[in-house]
Amino acid sequence: MRSGFTEQEIVDYRGNGFLSVPDFLSPAELAHWREVVDAAAAEAHRQPSGRNSEKAFTQRMHLRRTSAEVQKLVEDPDVGRLVAELEGVSAVRLYLDQALVKEPYGSPTQYHLDLPWWSFSSPHACTIWVALDDSTLENGCLYFVPGSHRLGLTTMGDLGPDLGALFTAHPEAAMRPTPSPLPAGGCSFHNGQTIHGAGANMTPGRRRAMTIAFMPADVRFNGRRDVGVLGDQYLDTLTEGDHLANDELNPLVYGRA
Repeated sequence: MRSGFTEQEIVDYRGNGFLSVPDFLSPAELAHWREVVDAAAAEAHRQPSGRNSEKAFTQRMHLRRTSAEVQKLVEDPDVGRLVAELEGVSAVRLYLDQALVKEPYGSPTQYHLDLPWWSFSSPHACTIWVALDDSTLENGCLYFVPGSHRLGLTTMGDLGPDLGALFTAHPEAAMRPTPSPLPAGGCSFHNGQTIHGAGANMTPGRRRAMTIAFMPADVRFNGRRDVGVLGDQYLDTLTEGDHLANDELNPLVYGRA
């Protein structure tokens, strides 16, 4: 696994709001991630509670909660350290993990931001997107809008069929997106306020990815009920402004609490 970043990579990430790292995993690590994620996703598919979105992609959330092997991957302190390094924070907690599969001939994914969906507000949220298969222009690689994390947008969107709905609502954000194809084992890092989407899968093969979202360890509940991540039971105990520090739901991955 990549052990760190160059000064230029950190500058690029903070300026653009994303960074593509083609050499994130070694071949052996890639084989292990594939085996572990595939097994956990297959088990989740058999459970009636497994979240699933078949329109733009197949989604399996919170695999770490049912798979000890996935838990080791997503709670790896070395991964947390990389996120903290890019975002310039001292400690990070895991917010969510999910496997995303662009199925054969799958639809494109609408341009959106991550942060407006979540139960905290921070300029230093970060998502990593690990390519388990080659991610290409033909099979639905990610696209990012450089610098869009500095616009301060709060539009949630609905991941519907109107790919450019976000740009209709915010014409100032309608800049040329940058495609981010990655080889299997590559990874992209993007800020929670960076606009991104994905193309259609125009091939007969699946395009698998594993994603992990991180938040700074000091974030507070913003009043938004992200039931799919935190759940009603925990949300019912929170008041806006409470520290999100539930070690079971949002474990500390790197740094000190």
